[in-house]
Amino acid sequence: MRNPGNLCDSMLTQFRQTLQKQWYVRFVKNRPTSLTYKTLINMALRVTVVVLVSAGVSYIHVMSRLEAQTQVQLEKYISARGQYESSIFKLAEDNLTLLRDRLLQEFKQPTNDFQAEFERQYFSWNDGTKRNFPQNRPRKDFDSTRYAGSFIGQNVQITKELKQQLLTANTLISAYGSAWSNQFVDTYFVRRENATTTYWKGVPILLETPPDFYMPKEEFFYIADPQHNPSRSTKWTGVYLDLSVKVWMISASVPVYEGDRFLGVVGHDVVLTDLMEHTIQDQLPGTYNLIFRSDGRLIVHPDRTAQIQQAQGQLKIDTINDPHLNRIFQLVTNAQPKTHVLENSQDREYLAVTRLQGPDWYFVTVYPKSLLSGEAWDMAQFILISGAVALLVEVLLLLSVLHQQIARPLQQLTAASNQLADGDFAIALDTTRQDELGGLASSFNSMASQLKTSFIQLEQVNNALELRVEERTTTLQKTLEELRRTQTQMIQSEKMSALGQLVAGVAHEINNPVNFIHGNLTHIENYAQDLLKFIQLYQSHYPNPVAEIQAEAKELDLEFIRDDLPKMLSSMKVGTNRIREIVRSLRNFSRLDEAEFKAVDIHEGIDSTLLILQHRLKEQPQRPAIEVIKNYGNLPPAICYPGQLNQVFMNILSNAIDALEDANQQHLPTEVTSHPNTIWIQTSLSVMEIVISITDNGLGITDTVLKRLFDPFFTTKDVGKGSGLGLTISYQIVTELHQGKLHCNSTLGKGTEFVVTLPIKANFII
Repeated sequence: MRNPGNLCDSMLTQFRQTLQKQWYVRFVKNRPTSLTYKTLINMALRVTVVVLVSAGVSYIHVMSRLEAQTQVQLEKYISARGQYESSIFKLAEDNLTLLRDRLLQEFKQPTNDFQAEFERQYFSWNDGTKRNFPQNRPRKDFDSTRYAGSFIGQNVQITKELKQQLLTANTLISAYGSAWSNQFVDTYFVRRENATTTYWKGVPILLETPPDFYMPKEEFFYIADPQHNPSRSTKWTGVYLDLSVKVWMISASVPVYEGDRFLGVVGHDVVLTDLMEHTIQDQLPGTYNLIFRSDGRLIVHPDRTAQIQQAQGQLKIDTINDPHLNRIFQLVTNAQPKTHVLENSQDREYLAVTRLQGPDWYFVTVYPKSLLSGEAWDMAQFILISGAVALLVEVLLLLSVLHQQIARPLQQLTAASNQLADGDFAIALDTTRQDELGGLASSFNSMASQLKTSFIQLEQVNNALELRVEERTTTLQKTLEELRRTQTQMIQSEKMSALGQLVAGVAHEINNPVNFIHGNLTHIENYAQDLLKFIQLYQSHYPNPVAEIQAEAKELDLEFIRDDLPKMLSSMKVGTNRIREIVRSLRNFSRLDEAEFKAVDIHEGIDSTLLILQHRLKEQPQRPAIEVIKNYGNLPPAICYPGQLNQVFMNILSNAIDALEDANQQHLPTEVTSHPNTIWIQTSLSVMEIVISITDNGLGITDTVLKRLFDPFFTTKDVGKGSGLGLTISYQIVTELHQGKLHCNSTLGKGTEFVVTLPIKANFII
């Protein structure tokens, strides 16, 4: 009779051999059809399809979003560009209106001795003209930096009125022309009788004017006369090349009327060199700018400068064989007359258009759509490359998993058969699998069911215990993290509350003496005026006081005191007003310690925060000043926690300043002064919410950082420069206290935008 032990060993050995044979046939001999390789191939194909589809969808989505964003940004850019380029023309119109009004005011106050003064200042020349300088003296002796030149043409009837008005005009033109010479090359007043007064710093132009020169027939004069300008408005000439100084100019003319009588015109010549250079050189990357008039006359074009100069500023677009330029002109002139962005579908580009005030020129920025498609294609390429890398990583990971889930269990089955052959029944295999490995494991479990059951029970108890320990550990970690964040927030709130109380106290202490000083300045000014009037009355009745009084008046420089004292008092009033504004802003910012829900002006809170940060906005040795551009909408009073909301503005603006400082540090030294440090603040009111947008043009934020931006204690700043709680607290203030939204948009290398959204319905909750 056989030994049962030997029989068992024989059966186990046979089972092991059978198992090894099956494993070899399934996973070695038939490897191409094994579960591992089938799974790898199927997953690789599916992920490849997903990557390709994602890249295509991403390209379409990014292209659509870039087009929308580009149109909004272009409209902002062209609006700001139009205001900037129009400033010199608007200033010219304002200057000339002021000069015209001052001339008319002075014309009404004639002096008695103007006849003798006219004979003293004006000299007859051999060519039949009169000028305010002797003909036989060298032209270099005429001080053209201080005085205006005067010219009276041939055969002009010189009346008393003409003499008096020319003397008055010469004085005013000399004063105003010198003051305006930094921005305008000349300032002039031309009478209808062909008499003129012109200030041109350093150029005695009217001493070199030909004797037969008749100014009323020139364009700068006749465009403003009653026949061509019955509305009496400011008029602008066309572009012309001034042959005397070889620069391109345009002239502004304002008519001067005394009642209904036309006297002449006052005018400026505006040099266009800076405008032309700005237009050609200062453009968005990949774009170009051009300027033309509504009649088709081309003013500035980067590729046609030589043609414009050759045509003396009279180059018409319809005379140029350029269909693209003609399409731009037709699209722009046929559109509504306002700042807007047009789409030139035929040439695949955007046209950002604005009208320059004054000459009413069209300023156009041409933005090719290829810039957007290139960026979108870069994004799609990035997705393809990252998807391919992800596919490779996933295949490797899947191979590792399959090795662990299939190959290794088979090896374990082989080892288990050896254990059974040796009489070791301490084996526990997974029987939940529904594949071939599960079937093999069931065969093993049928031979050692009792031992397996005991092992499984023990493992379940152990797993349950580990799970409970892990759950409690996780709960304790979350509680500890929450306590730490709450403690830090309480400390931060106490700091801000203490700051609010300190600012309120300082503002109160400053406000009392400043109000006292400001209130008494009015009385001091009245007393000073009374004393000065008394002194003037005394001098009129006693023009020749005793020698001691005369000596004392000379020692005191009484005339200087009489002229300087009102200016000094006015400066003191301006200073006290400035201090009062600062105190009012500090008191507004001191709402940090207020906990009540009240109606406040959002703009007032932003301005107060900017005042607190004013020292950081100024120019620093390592960077230029930071410009803050505010575009405030018409907002109703917002019912909110004003102190908490000011804290949000403080955190966001401080981060924007930090970002601009980092951007300046990463530029080359020669580029620091040219880096446009700008913060845009825009508020608007929609149907359901108030929107506050704060944007900077720093380096931007990476996607990795952007995902964790509002996490507690997360910061990218150096140790000691930030706690990582500013944006977290701001997020809780906006979302929890005000039921609003706070999100961040950022483009790497271009800048970052924080958008605070407050629901309108919060205005009705107290």
